[in-house]
Amino acid sequence: MSRKAFMPAILRRIAPRLGARVVLEPEHGFVGAIYFRNGRKSLFWDNKFNLNPVSSVKIAQDKGYTHFFLEEGGFRVPRELTVFAPAFQRHVPRRRGLAAAAQFAKSLGYPVFVKALRRSQGEMVYRATDRAELWSRLRDVFQQDRMAIVQETCRGRDYRLVVLDGEVISAYERVPLTITGDGKQTVRQLLAAKQDRFIKTGRDTIIPWKDERLLRSLVEQGLTWRSVIPAGKLVPLLEVANLSLGGDTVDVTAELHPTVAQLAAAVARHMGLRFAGVDVMMADATRPLGDYRILEVNSAPGLDHYAYAGRRQRELVDGLYRKVLEAVERGPGDGR
Repeated sequence: MSRKAFMPAILRRIAPRLGARVVLEPEHGFVGAIYFRNGRKSLFWDNKFNLNPVSSVKIAQDKGYTHFFLEEGGFRVPRELTVFAPAFQRHVPRRRGLAAAAQFAKSLGYPVFVKALRRSQGEMVYRATDRAELWSRLRDVFQQDRMAIVQETCRGRDYRLVVLDGEVISAYERVPLTITGDGKQTVRQLLAAKQDRFIKTGRDTIIPWKDERLLRSLVEQGLTWRSVIPAGKLVPLLEVANLSLGGDTVDVTAELHPTVAQLAAAVARHMGLRFAGVDVMMADATRPLGDYRILEVNSAPGLDHYAYAGRRQRELVDGLYRKVLEAVERGPGDGR
């Protein structure tokens, strides 16, 4: 199933169970309308439904604004600084560029992360280990974007908590692209086997073979494409845990600690979002809330890569999107 066909296929399965009718734009099959039995009609764009206010969506799409409002609300966030491309600095009141980024990174201590301000799915997220690398990564970002953030490195496990109307409907740990050795196959063969598994399960993830972040990870671990990995050894190949880059998931919905769920719900409410994906770095989401950092808030959390992990996951995702459609059918407000 292609990425484009994911949501229409979900809607075709779920809508009849709710007595709803789905109309798709025929040429691209990407947008459409849902007609509910209570007379309500709602448009959708891929996995984006009319649940969240437009201003909250726009703010969530900007990492800098999101950071400001989370910090203002008393939530723990990474220390970070927004910096601007040279050509854009005359348009902003504070002309922070490469020098300011280097000074800030030094105060944090290396390594730090460099991220494009408005990209998603792990695109243009880099680790910098010294000043020269920091400047190089920022220049890479500024070739395609006007703004970037320099962010401290946060330790822990990366969780995505999906909130709908104050309830966490899905929680899973995101594990970066990793291979497991068998004592026989090379790195290249193990990665190819993982890609084959993605294809067989219908997951449209394409492993970023030529991504310099992956190549650097191999070098730092003293590996090449021809290295044979000992049996049972786990080799992480990316530091970014996004599923679109080949990462995997470990479902913790049933084991999620109530205090962690309360945190996610509070974040979504503070950002004015009925439906949100809250990305949290912490030691263990199944234990009482301790130290944590809110990394990002997503106003249209995609569950397609998660659904392709297996039949059980697809059934879970069907159930989650049924709850989403029921919320859309209820209309404005939190439905309570």
